[in-house]
Amino acid sequence: MFKELINAWRRKPILVQMCEGLVRMIRDARWMFQAVTTWALEGDGTNESAQQAVYDRDIQINKSERHIRKQLVEHLSFLPGSEVPTCLILMSVIKDAERIGDYCKNILDVARVIGEPLGRDDCVDELRALVREIDESFEPVARSFEESDRELGHATITKTRALAKRADVLIDRLLEEDPPRRRAVAYALLARYLKRISMHLANITTSTVMPLHKLDFFDEKWEKTELKRP
Repeated sequence: MFKELINAWRRKPILVQMCEGLVRMIRDARWMFQAVTTWALEGDGTNESAQQAVYDRDIQINKSERHIRKQLVEHLSFLPGSEVPTCLILMSVIKDAERIGDYCKNILDVARVIGEPLGRDDCVDELRALVREIDESFEPVARSFEESDRELGHATITKTRALAKRADVLIDRLLEEDPPRRRAVAYALLARYLKRISMHLANITTSTVMPLHKLDFFDEKWEKTELKRP
């Protein structure tokens, strides 16, 4: 979608600023993700000052969201009908970025309750793998948006959606097995939050691949048809 709008953006510095603001939100969310998942898995770093740093970063993400919203409303008010598709896309994807921050706070809550390293077993190994691969997805999400890179966007959506499915598989395993109850709840919560973060990353990236009316939905059949067009 953004490939068709990129020239309009370059003529409108305010739109460039808003897009840059979203990219900052994604990178701030990654900082939160790295911090809270380390604490959840390793059981350290949850002192009050470290926790406050996470909350402060989340506040910054929320402020960025409100600032971009205000810019969008002002832009459309002063120039009605101007770049409406771009503005609608931004309004949607900034919410996805903000929600990632909220799920990071949820992971921090789990880390605080556990208060010790998760250790090593099959479920924890899968959680560690999910954390690593989701963390590696943040930057491609930001770059695909920043550069309107359709190919990178497609690859990133495919990966993040697959990661979300792996989180679901892990939750199903936890429902079938009988590990100590406290650990099972912690594992399931972490898997659920990892799934939602991965899906929000996928939703953001749909803006580089899908048209406005299919935002948040990845229709691979539609995309293949579009790519065949001259």
